[in-house]
Amino acid sequence: MNVSRYTEVFDLSRSVIRDIVVPIVSRIMVEERYLSPYQRYDVRDEQLEEFLEEELRRRFGVMGANGCQHLKEQLEEAKKNDPYAFEFTLRQLLKKYVKLALKIRCAKKLKEIREGPPDRFQELRRKRKLLDYYR
Repeated sequence: MNVSRYTEVFDLSRSVIRDIVVPIVSRIMVEERYLSPYQRYDVRDEQLEEFLEEELRRRFGVMGANGCQHLKEQLEEAKKNDPYAFEFTLRQLLKKYVKLALKIRCAKKLKEIREGPPDRFQELRRKRKLLDYYR
């Protein structure tokens, strides 16, 4: 697949998510108090968009790179037929994303703790081993 074609498909599928799903998700984020209701908000999280795209593709059974139009049709139809169920699905996906993001954040913190401060004697031990080797 041509790289420019891939980026076009990628941008098209992301624009579908941004147009249809992100406004509802941003409203849900305010209702669930993930965001402050008193500030202007603009949800521009690439990882969130990617997560929602993958999960919605899986949920609606859209496969392949050329499924953007099919995904758009499926999302619009689901939103039109039962908006409450569509919003409930997005709420579930948002909760799943938040849990996943928190786990990743905690794992990064644990990794930093386990690594600890840099070992200032590491270079001296390496030099000593080299000197012992040549003796």
